[in-house]
Amino acid sequence: MIDVVFSDSFAMTLKHYYKQRKVDRKVLSMPMYLSIGDISQCSFVESRKTVYKIQYAHTRESEQNTSEAVSHLKRMLRALNDGLDQGESIRIWWSGNADDYCGFLWLCDYLFDYDVETTAIHVPMAFATLGNELLTISGLGEISAPGIDELQLFTYESKLLKSQRNAYRYYWQQLRGENNPIRTIINGLAVSQSIDFYDRFIIANLSQHRYRNILRVIGETLGNYPFVPSWWYRHRIDYLVSMGSIAFKPDEQEIMGISVGKIKLNV
Repeated sequence: MIDVVFSDSFAMTLKHYYKQRKVDRKVLSMPMYLSIGDISQCSFVESRKTVYKIQYAHTRESEQNTSEAVSHLKRMLRALNDGLDQGESIRIWWSGNADDYCGFLWLCDYLFDYDVETTAIHVPMAFATLGNELLTISGLGEISAPGIDELQLFTYESKLLKSQRNAYRYYWQQLRGENNPIRTIINGLAVSQSIDFYDRFIIANLSQHRYRNILRVIGETLGNYPFVPSWWYRHRIDYLVSMGSIAFKPDEQEIMGISVGKIKLNV
């Protein structure tokens, strides 16, 4: 069986979980961020490369990191194809996180020509713990290896019939036809949105009266609205600065050779 997940951090957790229990299982990590960017499928890898460029734009080795992310995706696709050609069963891990959700829909579409046994584990975003407390997550990456058993995640596994996969496939084709820059989850459904959809959450943490450190703004935005990765908020800040909607002031001193800067709303 092949486990497919759409989060690098959860893939590492799942591999560690299996290793502890001496379970021989392939885990394919496919962090494609399909809630963002072009999904027209004209050039799937190239469209994901554009997203990776945004992800690593503010890292020291941005070109190398982007290249490694693309190479990793190609390896995962080859491993997936090899497994499917050999008739291996597939288990898909997903949640209400937009990237997980879109990844799940994409994979249902990808499996169209394959008659393989498929199951899915749809992980809730909220759990009642043993102490009757509410535990909420924003993505599978927040779950630890012990948490897999503590939250009884395998009890959520269910068969995914080909007819069900086809239904999800049509859903993905609809989103692909719309091909809006953003897909977000509203009332449990993936909905196409404009590229500025999340900008309001950044602006909510800014004022016209004082400059604030960019990393602090992103941290607070992410804490209140953990719907997209931190690097997407940084990308949109760069855009809003370039358009003059946000004023930027460089740091007086660099931290480890990097100037982060401060921002505020323009009058």
